[in-house]
Amino acid sequence: MIFLKEFRVSAKEIAELLFGSGNITSDRVLQTRANEGIEIHQYWQSLYSERDFKEVFVKTTFSRDDILLEVTGRIDGILYGEQLITLEEIKSTHLDFEYLEIDTFPEHMVQAKLYAYIYMLEKDLKKIKVVLTYIQVENRENIQFEKTYTFKTLETFFTKTVSSYLEWVQKLATHEEERLKSIEGLSFPFPEYRINQRELMAHVYRSILDKDILYAIAPTGIGKTIATLFSSLKAIHTPKQKIFYCSAKNDGKVIALDTISILEKSGLIAKTCEITAKDSACLLKERDCDPEVCKYAHGYYSRIYHAINDLFESESIFSKEIIKVYGKKHKVCPFEFSLDISNYSDIVICDYNYVFDPRAHLIRYFEDHTYQPILLVDEAHNMISRSREMYSATIKQDTFEKMLGFAKFLKPSPRREIQKCLDFVQEKEIDYLLEVDFVKKDDLDTALLQILKRLLVKFDQILTSETKISSKSQVLDAYFEVFQFLKISEFYNQEFIFIYEKVNGKVEISIKCLNASEFITRTIKDYAESCTFFSATLDPIYYYKTLLTNGLGKDIKMVSSFKQDNLLLVNVDSVSTRYNDRSNSKSTIVEVSKALIESKKGNYILFFPSYQYLNMIAEELSLDSELVEVILQKRDMSIRERNETLMMFRESSEKTQVGMFVMGGVFGESIDLIGDMLSGVVIVGVGLPQLSPINNILKSHFDIEFHSGFDFAYTYPGLNKVIQAVGRVIRSETDRGIAILIDDRFSSRKYLSLYPREWSHLRSINQTKYLKKVFNEFWKEGKQIEENNDKNS
Repeated sequence: MIFLKEFRVSAKEIAELLFGSGNITSDRVLQTRANEGIEIHQYWQSLYSERDFKEVFVKTTFSRDDILLEVTGRIDGILYGEQLITLEEIKSTHLDFEYLEIDTFPEHMVQAKLYAYIYMLEKDLKKIKVVLTYIQVENRENIQFEKTYTFKTLETFFTKTVSSYLEWVQKLATHEEERLKSIEGLSFPFPEYRINQRELMAHVYRSILDKDILYAIAPTGIGKTIATLFSSLKAIHTPKQKIFYCSAKNDGKVIALDTISILEKSGLIAKTCEITAKDSACLLKERDCDPEVCKYAHGYYSRIYHAINDLFESESIFSKEIIKVYGKKHKVCPFEFSLDISNYSDIVICDYNYVFDPRAHLIRYFEDHTYQPILLVDEAHNMISRSREMYSATIKQDTFEKMLGFAKFLKPSPRREIQKCLDFVQEKEIDYLLEVDFVKKDDLDTALLQILKRLLVKFDQILTSETKISSKSQVLDAYFEVFQFLKISEFYNQEFIFIYEKVNGKVEISIKCLNASEFITRTIKDYAESCTFFSATLDPIYYYKTLLTNGLGKDIKMVSSFKQDNLLLVNVDSVSTRYNDRSNSKSTIVEVSKALIESKKGNYILFFPSYQYLNMIAEELSLDSELVEVILQKRDMSIRERNETLMMFRESSEKTQVGMFVMGGVFGESIDLIGDMLSGVVIVGVGLPQLSPINNILKSHFDIEFHSGFDFAYTYPGLNKVIQAVGRVIRSETDRGIAILIDDRFSSRKYLSLYPREWSHLRSINQTKYLKKVFNEFWKEGKQIEENNDKNS
């Protein structure tokens, strides 16, 4: 018989999907501790006799209609006794044996029974003993549960279980068939392509087929989202290919979801999942993942299969809002739900960390080779700093002190381990931080790692005990801080440094990654089908290619579809905004800003390199309050305050509105203020990151590695912020606006060589009187163009 659809699945996957049990925090937290499980397995298997076998691979097939399912497994142990062969399934645990029964985790015995049937089938056995062995991680004590089964009993069980699983597989197979057929017939959803849009699509399509890395500098207005998604879909030809659309900003995710919706109206059949941060996905007023507090975490695994089944059958776009609706319906945590439903999605829209961060990436996609992810990385200019953060970690003296405060309420008590951590911190403070606040070391402190590992084991015992924990959320926060530090330590090499520093009088110990390109490249090469990095601002391209993929990959640069004359780009280069010159720059910045603001009623943004500089100019900038409203960015603005500030620009106002913002923040990129929402920007300074010990270390490191230390640590990151800020002005083909750069460095040969080609019309003007004239002529010309367009229409 010829089978049209063939699938392969492990017995473990079947058991966990259909018979899963337990709470989120007590189980998923500890799933990350796979190395412990391996050590326990190896220890127990070392006690086997010469007649016994370990890690026995088995497989069989099961068919229905046109589907052939191959079920595989790896048996921990086959033990030969005097009468019956014994099949052993080994599980490591932190649970007290008092709370363990044979059916505490039903999926474990189901897994063993599926293995037993396949083994009996292969060996033609009539009867077998199945032993489920739990071994304590801390003391290696064990408890065993035994059952004897006949072949007939296990055959009936296997058939029933796999038949249930095949019902789910049939749904996946039917959808996959429809998906591939819809992609084949999918047409571009717009009547015309934008300038260079089709060229971008061709490059992305070819890069995916070639299994390559592509860097695409694609200016605003080219239609990057639809271009990259459509061409990626067209390159799909096998069920294992999935698209990951990665964006650092929520706005980017919304645009991607809207684009998928447009493609669905053109005939696309696909399942799309949005993954967001825990806090934004949570159904509680205040997030608390303790299963005793959160009903959506308690018993999560016993309900998740029905939730997945319902959502998959009923919806095509699993947005944050939709996942919340179904999460509430089935009483499952929406965040964890989004991670689980992503396994059955064709397109995953998420933050970078779900692909590249070793502590957060989706294991099924980025630790094994089941699927072939096609990666689309939007706003890729953010990836260098983000990649360093992904491979960095910090533990704080303050955390240990807080732990000590609630340790007396915990059983078993972690007081001894916490005190050792504090003793270590205080010892290092005496050794290194009495006269300075920052000390760099080239090597990890292995003594600290050993202390932290012992503390982590104690936390495992606490979190897996059945004792009620009054401060569980605090314990979990501390647990993750320690766990993440230890996790990152595993990657330590010459691209890292080890730091002791004092922050607000408290010691912090950090592992800082200086260059994560090795790990980003490895993720792409080992687990992805291809990767496209795209952004309007990837200049200079060699900087991004060097620090993301070790120079690997092709790069293309698209020409902007916007008319260059629609942006008046001016450099005021008679003034220095360097730190020591800032007080002397005040009058020029105020004069130039007032000239722009008073040239036309509208909305304007003044970007500054720091809050201090911003506030200094704000004190000097006297504007008519009846005509102009000034909006100052504050430190640590909440999401609500940020959105309210943006809405002030998006809604029409009788007054001119002037935003005074810090460059590189939320108001400096990834916001669309089209038409009259933004008339112009003033950019004060070249955007250099602040001088700091860590930035100076980056400079020294890149001097040795690439002979471009200052540029890699300061110049290029600063320039990106400037280009992003200028990019806020022109967001559509009809927009007109003014961008003013204030600093003498902007007209230096070095900076002129780095600008995008769209900036070739940059002109230097230093006389305020002449600036006013140029502004008036620019607005007058725009009005004439508008009137002519109205006549022609």
